[in-house]
Amino acid sequence: MKRIEEIEQRLSAIKQEIDVEGADINALTDETDALLEERTAIIEEEEKRQALLANIASVPAAEEKTVEETVNMEENRTFDLASEEYRSAWAHMLQGKKLTGIEERAYATTDEHNAVPTAVADKFFEKMKKLAPMLSEITLMRVAGNLKFMAEGTRTEATTHVENTAVAPADDALVSVTLGGKEFMKVIRISASAKTMSINAFEDWLVEMLAGDIARAIDKYIIADSTNGITAMVSTATTNVITQTATSGYGYADIMNLIALLPAAYDAEAKFLVSKAVLYKDIKGILDTSNRPIFDPVEKTLCGYPVLVDDYVPKNKKQVFLGRWTDVVGNLSQDIEVARSDQSGFLNNSIDFRGTAIFDSALAKTDAVVWLKNS
Repeated sequence: MKRIEEIEQRLSAIKQEIDVEGADINALTDETDALLEERTAIIEEEEKRQALLANIASVPAAEEKTVEETVNMEENRTFDLASEEYRSAWAHMLQGKKLTGIEERAYATTDEHNAVPTAVADKFFEKMKKLAPMLSEITLMRVAGNLKFMAEGTRTEATTHVENTAVAPADDALVSVTLGGKEFMKVIRISASAKTMSINAFEDWLVEMLAGDIARAIDKYIIADSTNGITAMVSTATTNVITQTATSGYGYADIMNLIALLPAAYDAEAKFLVSKAVLYKDIKGILDTSNRPIFDPVEKTLCGYPVLVDDYVPKNKKQVFLGRWTDVVGNLSQDIEVARSDQSGFLNNSIDFRGTAIFDSALAKTDAVVWLKNS
């Protein structure tokens, strides 16, 4: 739009004028505020226009409506979390902007009118999986509330059956695993200038700032939580842990012993899990009996197994894991929700945004992961 281009050109010119000796900073500040306000108004008007055009285009040509019929149809529309009108209403509510008539109806009539819109929730989830590597490796569920499931426990082998003789039931056992809900929270503060952001820019900012840090906290929980983390749960199965008394580093035999410890049933899907520091400082230089490196930096494999690098694997004691990570089950029982408050930032003309997610995880089968560490 021509006027938007003119405003952008003038804002660029103001950046240069500020540094000119004798510049009237107060006047330039007032002009900048006025230009930003005008740009926001133009963008909002264009968003309304586009929404109206989309609504008109959705009416079949053979069923032309009168103006009154169109208004009535618009008023009787239903909205949900996937509606664009709800999405814009949600963003404008967080920004503290006044809602249009259709946004007010969308916000008021959607059943979960404080929930994150579908499109934004998807952005949050994709960002979390990108920044928390383990979320893409474990069995991840999104079930509201606590989750209880049965996992395979003790199994006995089948026996040869003698014809016409009774068969005794096997002593197989199932293990009950219960996932509760741990809150993961992040609060960020931004100046009231957030009101001037477009909807897309505002959403992207929320996703970057909230989803990123919450994802890292969840990733750390999966690996290192003192109760349900991989390190804690593998520790309970002492036969799955190799404790090396040497502190100088590992050799080829140590890695081979770790591989040998993992039951063959899990082998095809097994992957190493290690911190970047331990991988490149303590493992990369290990040679096999033919003096060949056991780590392939191009394929990212260690002795043929894929390698997952995660900064939340404890670096102390040079810890290395090998396992089938789908046997770690996680439940994101509440996707990220966002709330706003301008009370604490009143004196600074700023706004606080709080992101909250509820998650829990556990290792369903402790023999599916083996662990090598220094004492």
